[in-house]
Amino acid sequence: MDNGISRRRFLAGAGGAAAVVSFEPLPGFSGRARAAVKLTHAEAVETLYYLPLYVAKTEGFFEKEGLDVTIFNAQQRTIAVRAVVAGDAFTYCGDPAEPALARQRGADIKNIGVIVYRAGGGILSKKGFPRDAKQWKGASVIVPRPPHTSVSLIQLTLMRAGYTQADQDGLVWKPADAAGDKDHVRLVPVISATELAALVAGQGQLSVALEPDLSNGVASGLDIVTTFAEEFGPYFYTSIAASGASISKQAELVQRYTDAMTRAMMWGHKYPDRAAQVAVKRYADANAKIVADAATRIIKQEAYPKNMLVSRAAYDQNFNNVLVRTKHPAAGYKWDDLMELSFAEKAVARIKDV
Repeated sequence: MDNGISRRRFLAGAGGAAAVVSFEPLPGFSGRARAAVKLTHAEAVETLYYLPLYVAKTEGFFEKEGLDVTIFNAQQRTIAVRAVVAGDAFTYCGDPAEPALARQRGADIKNIGVIVYRAGGGILSKKGFPRDAKQWKGASVIVPRPPHTSVSLIQLTLMRAGYTQADQDGLVWKPADAAGDKDHVRLVPVISATELAALVAGQGQLSVALEPDLSNGVASGLDIVTTFAEEFGPYFYTSIAASGASISKQAELVQRYTDAMTRAMMWGHKYPDRAAQVAVKRYADANAKIVADAATRIIKQEAYPKNMLVSRAAYDQNFNNVLVRTKHPAAGYKWDDLMELSFAEKAVARIKDV
């Protein structure tokens, strides 16, 4: 995959998150003449939901802000956060709870904005399976390994349907009218991004799926039982984070990064078809129509945000609702201790069009 760096290559060569290289300023964009700065962005996984990041890279928004950004696919959110804490990456995107967990361990890192603003993905099933969760008695639901926001969303969906937790780990759920263990709903953890394959292989009747797997499932004849974006509305699903040291000592770089991402987000909503083509090119080995449909769905749902700002309601939906009710270790984390939105606010105030 171009425009990125593998976990192995990164771990073998990590050491400098920001190095100055030569750059001729582009007139008429931000008006700030400067040398380009090499930065590394650590993504938890490679996913279509991070399309604003790929747009910023591919369409030159980073370059126009004087940034040469390498995208490091950590393949795990914990590794992505550690790269930022260690100074080997400048920014992170992944579960917004991960920086909270890192802060609990003494790390200085804060969320500076959002990159996915709806609960991502949904639930797939084979044709004819009931959409009403109350009728899922005895079913197995394939999920990524916890802790994971998708697991929390499935758990909350079951709670809303009257199920109660029947084990210590939150993987077994008892319906209100259970006649015995056979009626319990069981969550089946698998390696992230293999959920669709597990469903097709018959390991469960339902499965969590993110894009483009959600659209791949539909194309192969599966049904979307529900999408989390529709069910939960605005939701602080995936954050962009930076270290406290970068925020305080490299504020201009953080602002330039935020400006580039803000422009990419605005551009995606102004030109959704062109943003979808960025996705098609990035996932060149996949079915172009499926990828374009998935990207278009993400933009229309506003999972692809219009800027990096996060509302208190969207924050609470995650940290003070879903995470609390599902007993996540980052549940209830205080906004003031975790959020630094001044860069996003400045970007929105001065960038009016793209």
